[in-house]
Amino acid sequence: MLEALASDSQSEPDWPEPDMSILRPERPRALRLPIEAFGPAWAEWISDAAEAAACPPDYVAAPLLAAASTLIGNARWAQATPGWAEPPHLWLGVVGDSGSGKSPGADCLMRDVLPEIERRMGADFVDRLWHWRADIEIGRVARERWLKRLRQAGRRGAPSCLPPLALPPPEPQVPRLRQHDVTIEKVAALLAHAAPKGLLIVRDELAGWINGMNAYHTGGRAFWIEAYGGRPFRVERKANPNPIVVSHLAVAVYGGTQPDRLARMLRDADDGLLARLLWVWPEPIPFRLGWQTPRTTWAVAALDRLREIDLRPGNPPSPLTVPLSAEAQFSLERLAQDMQTRQGDAAPLFRSALGKARGQALRLSLVLEFLWWCAEEGVSPPPSRISPRAFSAAAVLIEEYFLTMAARAYGGAVPIERERNAAVLARWIVSTRPQELHPRHLQREVRLPGLRSAEQIRDAAEMLVAIGWLCSTHRPNRFGPRTRICYRINPRLRSLRELNMRARGDPSTVLL
Repeated sequence: MLEALASDSQSEPDWPEPDMSILRPERPRALRLPIEAFGPAWAEWISDAAEAAACPPDYVAAPLLAAASTLIGNARWAQATPGWAEPPHLWLGVVGDSGSGKSPGADCLMRDVLPEIERRMGADFVDRLWHWRADIEIGRVARERWLKRLRQAGRRGAPSCLPPLALPPPEPQVPRLRQHDVTIEKVAALLAHAAPKGLLIVRDELAGWINGMNAYHTGGRAFWIEAYGGRPFRVERKANPNPIVVSHLAVAVYGGTQPDRLARMLRDADDGLLARLLWVWPEPIPFRLGWQTPRTTWAVAALDRLREIDLRPGNPPSPLTVPLSAEAQFSLERLAQDMQTRQGDAAPLFRSALGKARGQALRLSLVLEFLWWCAEEGVSPPPSRISPRAFSAAAVLIEEYFLTMAARAYGGAVPIERERNAAVLARWIVSTRPQELHPRHLQREVRLPGLRSAEQIRDAAEMLVAIGWLCSTHRPNRFGPRTRICYRINPRLRSLRELNMRARGDPSTVLL
């Protein structure tokens, strides 16, 4: 084998050093969280909570955004134009290795603040349950009286009286804010009866939630995709003739994952689910014991103001829309156009994220406006308009922070399609170590992802020629005058035996 490699090297003296970066695109470094976008009061709270948890402030800000969007919920929707309104619910996914501070960063909010908010949500539940039981008893007595009169009328031969028409009201449910059980029927029932403003789905491991979506229902993943838009939804049940009707199917999501599990999630076909998530993946920080005490009481009081905002009365209750100011509408239009331009040469996952950016910026601007309001001292009515300042802060967070984090989560350099296909071909060469590459064989027998047509294979191969992996040659076809295209492999690649193990063992080389 060594003799063969030596002879190859002598017969091909002009082979360049192959560019190995095609195998391992570098992830962008995480940018600093622009914490000032949260306003002075919340920025101070985030910093204190992060110091107490010895974690980056990003891991505190992410659950705060998800929780605030849930507490505003369907009570207020952000309106860009008369025909375009979005619920405020945000999906946040945090990424980091074990021990990086993901869970400690969320503890202050999830363990201390939100349970108290939920307790206040159910403060009047006992009274409502008592009234419901009283109504049921009154209805039972009325029905017994009607049956008695009906029997008496039958004995006298008199016309029967009409039955009571009132239907029994549904049993009240304990109000919910967070939910870990994510079966379709359970979530739909809670949204219909216990959480009309929406739910916060909390999962310590996002991979378990995403991979298990279709475990009990073939339409599970489609249900969760729809649970982002706030549209009406109906769930039919075999055991009950009455369907569950959700007026506004909208949930917020918060969860975490580790880089290797994220890489495995990204292998699935892009259906828009992952693009709905705002990703947070900060650089790790040196561990230091935190002596700062988070202001839990202040955070409870501030977020409780969001809880008290209610839907517009009606049957069913409906959201109040909060329109963008004229200046903010212009900024939104410009942002959307920039995102469309960037979509042109983006890889599929990142292209989907760019497509969602304008709607996420609209939602985020509403959440920031209400976060600023609930942190103010004194008593003032909730915002009735999204200010240019709020949308500007949301646009900065989306463009400069969350899209960079999306690029970091989706595989680093976010290559265009031609570069991505070249990377697929390069990894196949590393794993199989052929002496030559034949496009027709690849098309008919191997069938690599993204390399279905002869044109795609040739484009990828020519890119590898440009970086020193291949050399193009043409050989006569033994069955006719046509020549067949083949590519010789740089013998330097065949001599690097450890490449295969590196490509298989490094999760950062997973192709998107």
